[in-house]
Amino acid sequence: MSSLAPILALILSVGLIPASLQISEAAPELSEAPVGPIRSIEGVERDALLAQISTSFGKIETAQGRFFQIGADFSEAAGDFYLRRPGRIRFDYDDPNPLLIIADGATVAIEDADLETQDRVPLAATPLAMLLDDDLDFKTEANVLEVQQANGVIGLTLEDRSGENEGVLTVFLDEGDYSIVAWRAEDPAGGVTSVQLAGVETGVRLNPRLFRIEDINADDERD
Repeated sequence: MSSLAPILALILSVGLIPASLQISEAAPELSEAPVGPIRSIEGVERDALLAQISTSFGKIETAQGRFFQIGADFSEAAGDFYLRRPGRIRFDYDDPNPLLIIADGATVAIEDADLETQDRVPLAATPLAMLLDDDLDFKTEANVLEVQQANGVIGLTLEDRSGENEGVLTVFLDEGDYSIVAWRAEDPAGGVTSVQLAGVETGVRLNPRLFRIEDINADDERD
């Protein structure tokens, strides 16, 4: 089985991509202005903010848009994503990248069309499950390590409360409506994968087939 670490770093499912590594194509421009003062949010203010973010997450049942990725090895990739809470997401990579990632509510499948392989892991064993929860409670489902605000963006740094999933996830949210704009995932070895979202539409109708995991080995087993 191929190593899942680089791919699971992506699906830790939403960090801002440094301007020096900005993907060309149609990735949204990041501001070249200096980053403003970074303010740590703590205490009662933090609790209230997390409650508001949780409520906002719960209102978003479906979404679609583009994603732009910088891998831990500085490789670039882009594609389309589709989300349906609870538990479902699909990452369709643009050619020539052969990857397809689907979470169907219980399982995450990582398919490589070139290698003709498909690796599967339980959704609950990945931090992606937290982002796809339709009733997310930060107090019970995650250890919130840090909450920061700067330049109209809120950063939540999280780790799995159960200890099942290693690594740290930082989710970046628009301060206005708490929509996810990017994420930064750091694996236990220190490798960092950054993903930026663009053109996100919410409340869209999505075909349930988008989240169906097909067994690519089924035909071989019948032969």
